[in-house]
Amino acid sequence: MLLSRTSNLTAWKLLVIMMFNTGVEILNNFDSISVSVCNKQTISLKGKCKPEMWSSIPTGYVWNNTWNLVSCNLSHFDTETQMTVCLKGKLIYILGDSTTRQWMEYFTKNIRTLKSVDLHGFGKLRPQLVVDLERKIYIHWQRHGYPLIGSSSYSAKENEYLARVIDRIAGDRNTIVVFSLGQHFRLFPIDIFIRRAINIHNAIERLFQRSPETRVILKGENTRNINDDPERLSDFYGYVHSLVLKDIFQDLDVGIIDAWDMTIAYGTNDVHPPEYVVENQIKMFLNYIC
Repeated sequence: MLLSRTSNLTAWKLLVIMMFNTGVEILNNFDSISVSVCNKQTISLKGKCKPEMWSSIPTGYVWNNTWNLVSCNLSHFDTETQMTVCLKGKLIYILGDSTTRQWMEYFTKNIRTLKSVDLHGFGKLRPQLVVDLERKIYIHWQRHGYPLIGSSSYSAKENEYLARVIDRIAGDRNTIVVFSLGQHFRLFPIDIFIRRAINIHNAIERLFQRSPETRVILKGENTRNINDDPERLSDFYGYVHSLVLKDIFQDLDVGIIDAWDMTIAYGTNDVHPPEYVVENQIKMFLNYIC
């Protein structure tokens, strides 16, 4: 990666933050490790995961390419039938950036009964809607408002802040709101991100006041390529965002999908995680709503 001529840092400081020695494989010629079992140790049984459960740190681990939570047990949704039974009768709003648009791509690919509805938007970031009329499944995706910086074109007329979108949602026991915030804010001062998160927090409070049965899920920010403009887009900023979101939303009954810990465990280092990571995010989501 070339050093930026417009950087605010000196050349040697840029070399430090670009971390060329980060992510290097460690040689695995370690000595054997013996593990002893303590007979006095009791293992508590984990219950089923619930949306209001905020997990400890680290949130979980990957085993056999499957995400497992430390604090609770996740049920498996491995087949199309299991997913459609769970989603039947649900009205789902997915709000955020392109990492939540990956959810729409996964649903459309793996649930063949879902049909796309043309909303006459512009560009790849236009609002998207898929429906299964027989099972009364409705899934709508919409991007968050400015800042939104990327390579895809979109219409400024379709720009809308998530707090306003949430204020229009009536809500009921079959309505689920998923939102994500983070990646596009890394280039800007943290106070902009904090104010946006607080506005969404207040909108969710109003949603719960008019419809306490509505379920809300926060999909956390994930890691990205460590050499992708680290001065402005470093995971350092993303980690701060993750801490901010957990702090702001901890007083609400909001479920959390910790995409940060998940993508670290999978070692993806990609702003758009591969499908098997997205699949585990969605399985966790299905656990929260069914």
